[in-house]
Amino acid sequence: MTINTVNAFSNQKPVIALMGKGGTGKTFTSLGLIQSLRRKLDQAMIVADADTNRSLSRYLTAHYLGYGKEELKQLPQITLAEQDFYEFQQLDSKQLYRDFYGTPFNQVKNFSVESPDSFTQKYIKSLDEKLGLMCVGTSALHKEELYSNRCSHATLNPLKAWLALSTNGIVIADCGGGEDVGRFGLPIGAHMVIVVVAATPDSIAISEDIGAIVEELGIPVVYVLNKCLNQFTEVEAFEAEHQDQILGKIPSIGTIEGKNPLEVFDEIEHIFTPMVEKILSREFISPEQRWERVLRWQNKLQQQMETKKSQPFSFVS
Repeated sequence: MTINTVNAFSNQKPVIALMGKGGTGKTFTSLGLIQSLRRKLDQAMIVADADTNRSLSRYLTAHYLGYGKEELKQLPQITLAEQDFYEFQQLDSKQLYRDFYGTPFNQVKNFSVESPDSFTQKYIKSLDEKLGLMCVGTSALHKEELYSNRCSHATLNPLKAWLALSTNGIVIADCGGGEDVGRFGLPIGAHMVIVVVAATPDSIAISEDIGAIVEELGIPVVYVLNKCLNQFTEVEAFEAEHQDQILGKIPSIGTIEGKNPLEVFDEIEHIFTPMVEKILSREFISPEQRWERVLRWQNKLQQQMETKKSQPFSFVS
């Protein structure tokens, strides 16, 4: 049966987060999916580079804008957007993010991808008329974080809320490596999480952890196997266990090593087109349902905090 993905997608604007162990090929996979989606659909898209190494930003800005290292430093940084976020959402300066994450959907302001709202417009860099880049930046660019009493995850709160409340355009978020951003709840507002898996025991173990965290958050999770065609025992076991969740496989391609994937996309398009078709054939939940997930997550978080407060403190011997 042939699925008309364009028609099926007409009212669906997916928010997709990519996760995985560092070095597994998340950026390569993100770039492949971005370009494939752009060729498949004529839709506005914002790419959120949520990894402080900014590899995705480097590839995208080099390809579309001819940027080098110095120009990259001038990109707006969503990690510095807290005051603007509060103003956009009309929040009292004394309110905490946990209060905001407990606010009903009809009392929060949605963010717009097409056309960008005032907040989104300020924190994206336009790459062309239908593609924007949102970047977290890197702590090296704002050293004051070294002396902050806040957890570094707190600077990602504007991005977490933006992902959850983006309602009318495609969003691809390339998260930092490891499972930590999942524990922090960064992808809580995504329609789905794609975990990129490499053929190493560490990658398999972390992918299992990420999958468990994402499923606990109530987010559908799928996997992309990168350079896993030479099977190891761990990879075979992982694939057998998650065979219904495998979105696709990326072979090792020596001819494109060290090149910007966007410059050689014609060589890899056939790999990503089937993945995009699978993504677009899915049914995505409504913005209201995504925010209900946020409310459930925040409520459970608060319950756990209250439980810990009621328990007597003891040293672990």
